[in-house]
Amino acid sequence: MTTTKTPISAGDAKILDMVFNPEGTMLPDKETEIMLRSEPTVIEPELLKKLKSLEAEAVLLAEKDDIDGAIAKFTEIIDLCPTYASAYNNRAQAYRIQDNTEAAIKDLDKAIEHGNGQTAILKQAYTQRAIIKKLKGDKDGAQVDFERGARFGNPVAKAISVQDNPISQLCGAMVMEMLNKELKGDK
Repeated sequence: MTTTKTPISAGDAKILDMVFNPEGTMLPDKETEIMLRSEPTVIEPELLKKLKSLEAEAVLLAEKDDIDGAIAKFTEIIDLCPTYASAYNNRAQAYRIQDNTEAAIKDLDKAIEHGNGQTAILKQAYTQRAIIKKLKGDKDGAQVDFERGARFGNPVAKAISVQDNPISQLCGAMVMEMLNKELKGDK
């Protein structure tokens, strides 16, 4: 008897990866691959140094519970360089602390838009946006963003995307059932 191997779809590969590799990095989709291969926006070294210094000041303000001051400082950074994705990501965190989810979502969209090639920013931005979407009841949107956050390496996003994916849950249950039958000797 001859069997032919049928290639599995990208969706099936993703599900199998989630079931059998729950702790690993998820297989990237086409959009994620494009974002990873894209070159980050080039910012002049002197300006980048200034932006990072201002960003450190903003983070210190946030750590001292001066969230309004931190937001003002992040806004100053964005005014200096509207393509600096890290400032949008950090300002979104400050907005989340203030429960201003609409402003946070807008900033996370901008962080993602300008974050090409910057895995550290993208994994945080997608995960933050997923959390907000989940809290607002957008389960499907949250699942997509958790999966993207996972693909960029966020372990929290990975755990949640596997836990909340109904197909992954079904596959996991089926695999466990088959393993239990095999261990018990059931046919």
